[in-house]
Amino acid sequence: MANKKIFRNQVIDKGQLKKIMSWAFMNYGTARTAQIADELKELGFTYATKAGVSISVDDLQIPPSKKALLEEAEEEIRNTERRYIKGEITEVERFQKVIDTWNGTSEALKDRVVENFKASNPLNSVYMMAFSGARGNISQVRQLVGMRGLMADPQGEIIDLPIKTNFREGLTVTEYIISSYGARKGLVDTALRTADSGYLTRRLVDVSQDVILREIDCGTSKGIWTRSMTDGERVLIPIKDRLMGRVLGADVHHPETGEIITYQSEQAVKNHSVSEELAVAIQEAGVEEVLLRSPLTCEANRSVCQHCYGWSLAHGHNVNLGEAVGIIAAQSIGEPGTQLTMRTFHTGGVFTAEAAGMIRAGINGVVKFSKSLRVRPFRTRHGDDAFIVESTGQIIVDGSGKNTEKHSITQGTTIIVQEGQQVKANEILAEIAAGGRTARKTTEKATKDVATDLAGEVKFADVVPEEKTDRQGNMTRIAQRGGLIWVLGGEVYNLPPAAEPLVKNGDPVHPGSVLAQTKLVSEHGGLVRIREQFAEGELPREIEIITASVLLDQALVRLVQMQGREQYIIETNSNHRFMLKVSPGSKVENHDVIAELMDDSYRTKTGGIIKYAGVEVAKRGKGKQGYEVTQGGTLLWIPEECHEVNKDISLLLTEDGQYVEAGMEVVKDIFCQSNGVIEVTQKNDILREIVIKPGELHLVDDPEMVMAIDGQIVNPGQEVIPGIISDNLRYVEYVETPEGPALLLRPVVEFSVPENPTVPSQESLNESIVLRAVQRLTYKDGERVRSVEGVELLRTQLVISIGIEAPQLAADIELLPDENDPDVRKLQLVILESLVIRRDAIADATQGSTLTRLMVKDGDEIEKGAVVTRTEIMCKEDGIIQGIRSGSEIVRRCLVVRESDQMTIQLPEGVKPTVKLGQLLVEGIEIAEGVNLSESGQVIAVGNKIVGQGTIPVTGNQITMRRGRPYRVSPGAILHIKDGDLVQRGDNLVLLVFERAKTGDIIQGLPRIEELLEARKPKEACILARRPGTAQVTMDDDITELRVIENDGTVTDYPLGSGQSPIVSDGYKVEAGQTLTDGPSNPHEILEVFYDHYLEQGEGMYDAALGSFRHCQAFLVNEVQSVYQSQGIDISDKHIEVIVRQMTSKVRIDDGGDTTMLPGELVELRQVEQVNDAMSITGSAPAKYTPVLLGITKASLNTDSFISAASFQETTRVLTEAAIEGKSDWLRGLKENVIIGRLIPAGTGFNAYEESGNAEYGFDNGTLYLDEEDEDELRDVVLDDKTARVYNSFERELPPESKAAPSSLGKGSKVIFEDSEDDPLLSAILDDELIDDEYEDDNEDEDE
Repeated sequence: MANKKIFRNQVIDKGQLKKIMSWAFMNYGTARTAQIADELKELGFTYATKAGVSISVDDLQIPPSKKALLEEAEEEIRNTERRYIKGEITEVERFQKVIDTWNGTSEALKDRVVENFKASNPLNSVYMMAFSGARGNISQVRQLVGMRGLMADPQGEIIDLPIKTNFREGLTVTEYIISSYGARKGLVDTALRTADSGYLTRRLVDVSQDVILREIDCGTSKGIWTRSMTDGERVLIPIKDRLMGRVLGADVHHPETGEIITYQSEQAVKNHSVSEELAVAIQEAGVEEVLLRSPLTCEANRSVCQHCYGWSLAHGHNVNLGEAVGIIAAQSIGEPGTQLTMRTFHTGGVFTAEAAGMIRAGINGVVKFSKSLRVRPFRTRHGDDAFIVESTGQIIVDGSGKNTEKHSITQGTTIIVQEGQQVKANEILAEIAAGGRTARKTTEKATKDVATDLAGEVKFADVVPEEKTDRQGNMTRIAQRGGLIWVLGGEVYNLPPAAEPLVKNGDPVHPGSVLAQTKLVSEHGGLVRIREQFAEGELPREIEIITASVLLDQALVRLVQMQGREQYIIETNSNHRFMLKVSPGSKVENHDVIAELMDDSYRTKTGGIIKYAGVEVAKRGKGKQGYEVTQGGTLLWIPEECHEVNKDISLLLTEDGQYVEAGMEVVKDIFCQSNGVIEVTQKNDILREIVIKPGELHLVDDPEMVMAIDGQIVNPGQEVIPGIISDNLRYVEYVETPEGPALLLRPVVEFSVPENPTVPSQESLNESIVLRAVQRLTYKDGERVRSVEGVELLRTQLVISIGIEAPQLAADIELLPDENDPDVRKLQLVILESLVIRRDAIADATQGSTLTRLMVKDGDEIEKGAVVTRTEIMCKEDGIIQGIRSGSEIVRRCLVVRESDQMTIQLPEGVKPTVKLGQLLVEGIEIAEGVNLSESGQVIAVGNKIVGQGTIPVTGNQITMRRGRPYRVSPGAILHIKDGDLVQRGDNLVLLVFERAKTGDIIQGLPRIEELLEARKPKEACILARRPGTAQVTMDDDITELRVIENDGTVTDYPLGSGQSPIVSDGYKVEAGQTLTDGPSNPHEILEVFYDHYLEQGEGMYDAALGSFRHCQAFLVNEVQSVYQSQGIDISDKHIEVIVRQMTSKVRIDDGGDTTMLPGELVELRQVEQVNDAMSITGSAPAKYTPVLLGITKASLNTDSFISAASFQETTRVLTEAAIEGKSDWLRGLKENVIIGRLIPAGTGFNAYEESGNAEYGFDNGTLYLDEEDEDELRDVVLDDKTARVYNSFERELPPESKAAPSSLGKGSKVIFEDSEDDPLLSAILDDELIDDEYEDDNEDEDE
């Protein structure tokens, strides 16, 4: 191979460079490859310098055909708009068509850009950079010189206005703003992505860091069946790429000859690693699937063996022992994470980029369908009529003469042409349904609002509304069959609430005519008062109507300064003074307090006990206002002085029961104000309060006698106990003093309460409002009032009382000036009804101008229900009134049909119109011979026959049309309006319900990888068949039911969630674990379903667990691969398998049997199986278990090593658990060794290298004795680690004679020998042939 010179005569771009490097690497190893790379770099830089490829604005060449392409697209869009305006297609179909048109144009333009560069200037720098793979790609070039295309709005919907310009021409302001959203989203995504991707890598490293290659061969006979990875028809990863560098688990036989496949001397036999060439040979032989050894099935304890792993992709040979394959796997999956897109793609669900295949006519001719072709009519997503093929057949294009061509058409294809239609060459005949994953793309329901473009009256043409009530009882009106909704033009007036129309249908109106009027009505009637001044022709802002009032005619109100504040004082003619409690101008409600009598006769000097004598009270009004006196009498007051202390007991200077004099200090800093007996209340050594009770103290011998009369009141002159006579009204109390038991006679003060308090005189407008005086007591009978200062026992208040007619009204407080004295005012309370008059509106698009007239004047007395103002709504233009509905409904809108809403068509003499009265016609239709309609509308007059009152008849050969606009409604649309409703421009007419393709897997990129590796349950997961059988799908009224009839006849129901649709058809045979509905699969469910299935089949627990794990693993590996493939990233399967192995190695114990394991414990499957084997020997009960799938975070926390788990997450929890369980860490992984500072057990730190007695890992040095022929080979050896190690051992074992005979080595090496201690190998490496002479010379020249 060394002598064969290879010359590659082709353009070498980035891809070719990669191939050269990989070829050199595979055939010559790392060192040579590094050299080639270096030389290629030199070559590249040399020519880059000479070429001087730069980029300037002039290099951006816009293809000349761009203008024509855009014009073509715009013409097509104008056609679509025309069809939409005519009502041939719905809003949704128009949108789809526009989007598809622009996408097609953008793609076509991209192809033109490439063609243009190729044809006009293949050395254009932009073209060279993009197509050599140096920088940029076609999509960026397209934005520079093609068109930027369609953009999405922030909701992910596509904006149907494309960016037609490119960066070379410059964007318009609108285009710039449209594109800025996408640009910002890109930046945000990139920033989020780096963080997410880094965290993913960290978790991956943590889960797999202890997977180190520890054995050569685990000796398993298991493996995984591998085939090409496909997506429908498309091959994502061909089988040759999946085989390279793997070890075969069984011999591979040729599918036809049955021989073992070979390439040169390599044979595809068991335990042989597959080289690139052998992989290609296997693929070319047409082998479908191959059994490979895999880390997933490796039986090595706690690691993976060399045979199950295969090549190390770093050097293309079997992986070395001690290699940390787990970490390599983690890095391989984590590193490309930043290149994955973050967020979900919403294309607005409208267009799918995968264009369906087209069948085009090869010749001009007439289309015919073959006999066997069965079709049914079908409306395409662009609203065209087409056929969908139900049974396979042929389309024949019959050209003139002999040439005909046949196209065979398969089921599901859409035929766009009609039978008997003339077609031109290259015209599209049919669209083939895209196969593969796209074929089972399911649909989801979406909605779109349709708003009207003109105001007017709604007419349903062939739309039949149907009312449906949902579970909540909401009614929706649905158009069962599709049809047209017409809006017939006219000016619609929005009328204010409660307006009464003054016109009827058919009345002619002129500018300024009154259409309707509203009234402002007084609710209660009364006296009109208008406060503000207003000019003639203007209106006051508000009108007050006084329903009732009360005036204090004799009392005067003065403003007095009290305690630094201004107070209003009411002085009555009986010399009582009341203080006003509410500020003038405020509103008061029934039973509110207006004023309070200023009176000190009920004020006490200290606190005390209150007792009622003959006074009766009722609790009325708000609680905090006190008790209202209903009957007069006397209040008895027993004074006492009460101090609240709350201090430590040590501060007490007196004792309980002691008699104190006024002014004495009883507690530190507290002095008493009166003589009396002291009572101390304390709790927990805290002094709570001290009460001083004034009175006469008498010591007694017989305490029993005093106790009997304790708490009584004695009259003057009455004997209390023998020898003691009371001189006044006294209160008897028994006290214990330090001197002994005693009798205390306490003074009692009397306050008399009158029956009826005085009320100031008042005059009122009517009796429904009065002021009454109320006496209120603050304290209830027997209450003890704790206070040092005095308290007010009784208050006299003026309270407003509003009569029964209108208790809900509020009164206003007003102060009227007195005519005689300017300083004095009078108090008046009025009950007002305040009516606000609305400003007159100026006419705008939706309403007419208004004119309000005032119907009352100041001082008028009006009845209840009288009209205060009238507002008239004026018309803006001449026209005829239409659209007022008779009946009970409140009229909120009215319609004026103007001149401009109608058009009269003059027909030529003698031509009879072919249209009927009242017919709804679409523009372009023939209305009489040779006369086509220019605008859509309704025929309202033909000759003297008319539709609608007030329409003007016309002469015999004239037709009057009312302009209108049709809107097509698809079946199942939700109607917002009724037939005959009046709508303003912009009102919603209908909500179109349509189905759009769910785009692939909505979650993509990083979030999907994370969902898979964390083994999360996906949203809207699909349903899996639990057992094999036959599917039965019944559809009935929007409700789909899915059952599987199993082979033994049992029927299992699978209830469908909302939005789930079955992907199996009726009568379809399903296997266990097969997906029945659309949506992503739940890996946990896959595991569970297969485990149950295998157990039912009678397999043992271990085999069932292995089998179910196998399905789950295959699912995970393929799903992760497909995400990376969709972004064009290649990762070898083995890396994903290493990670998945870590996720699927544990089982949960359900029942420990006779083992030491506890239920709920997570244990390695192999470990449990070993224990169970031991149990079966002794005949004890084995442990029962279920396989579990752990996400990478969970798996990391469940490793054997607690040090590693603690350094990952939840440190405290992991460490406390480890301490409680008394765990041991065997330091098998890398992380735990790094943490405690040992060498890591990988690479040179791997145990196999330490034990030198391990002969089987020694190196066979026999091959290293040098022959003459090897001289050339060694000349350019570049040293790397592996060879160094070999040379090292080689030197130790060199026989003595070869050391003494250096002559066979390269010329000129003698000189070096003296320096290098006669080492032949070093000399070969330092051989002067490798030293660049030119380079040395240059240096010497410089020195000179």
